[in-house]
Amino acid sequence: MDSLAGLLNALMSPLLMPTDPGRRLFWLFILSAVILASITVSLQQKRFDLAAQCRALLNPQYWFNRSTAVDYSLLIGNNVLRLLLLVPLLGGHLAGTIAVGSWLQGTLGDPPSLALPLAAIAISYTLLFFIFEDLSRFSLHLAMHKIPLLWRFHRTHHSATTLTPLTLFRVHPLEMAIYYLRGLLVFSVFSGVFVYLFRGQVSGIDILGVDCLGFLFNALGANLRHSPVFLSFGRAESLFISPAQHQLHHSCAAEHRDINFGTCLAIWDRMLKSWRASGKARPIEFGLIDTSTSEHNPVISPDEGIKKLGTRPSFN
Repeated sequence: MDSLAGLLNALMSPLLMPTDPGRRLFWLFILSAVILASITVSLQQKRFDLAAQCRALLNPQYWFNRSTAVDYSLLIGNNVLRLLLLVPLLGGHLAGTIAVGSWLQGTLGDPPSLALPLAAIAISYTLLFFIFEDLSRFSLHLAMHKIPLLWRFHRTHHSATTLTPLTLFRVHPLEMAIYYLRGLLVFSVFSGVFVYLFRGQVSGIDILGVDCLGFLFNALGANLRHSPVFLSFGRAESLFISPAQHQLHHSCAAEHRDINFGTCLAIWDRMLKSWRASGKARPIEFGLIDTSTSEHNPVISPDEGIKKLGTRPSFN
């Protein structure tokens, strides 16, 4: 009975995403994306046509097609795997933070006395965690493109020919598990160190509530990264990856191969010379050049990836 209830909760949990400020589909982030999309389209077309924008937003052919059907199925399937398998097996962020802090205490003993104001601790944690979290995302994303076996999984995401905010969840189950482990390790280690160093001033519960930069990132158009709305940051793209730059990353044009791997900060791409400015707004075709994996059969098995381990990723 408990197993059935857990399965039903996992199946229904995607419907609760708009109520969770920790998720990109939180209602406020959706609203901000709609407003930014309207402003962007109006500026590009040099007119505001509310009726036309509503028709485009509510177009059923955009939301319901063969490509988006894969998005929805993987969203539900991966959510079930995450809640019923990964979280019970690997634990959550709070448990990981406490485990790391306890290990440091048991191994190193009491930490040095660091009497800092709580505001200074919060600001330091927020900035440093944001940087290391972004770097870890960039590094793993780069590996997904450069290591042939990992690419066989990541191409599931790039096989989307229609980009919607739900394409974020279009990932192979093994890639989802790898990213979950990445997030768990980065958060647990980084937060555990802060809890250990400032044990008398912060706790694991306090740490869980400090993600204002992530909140700001989601509020400033993160949902438009997977969309046809070409939102450029202009000169600020030298510092931050814009939705338009990420859309170039999804382009199937040869000149857009292996560019803009970053999530938020542009410095990592600039260091590896994979950074590309978005340029002027123009139509972009999404998907894979290699059509052996289309959106109709996007989930590559591990066996196929192992067989092709010696080959370079075909594209993107």
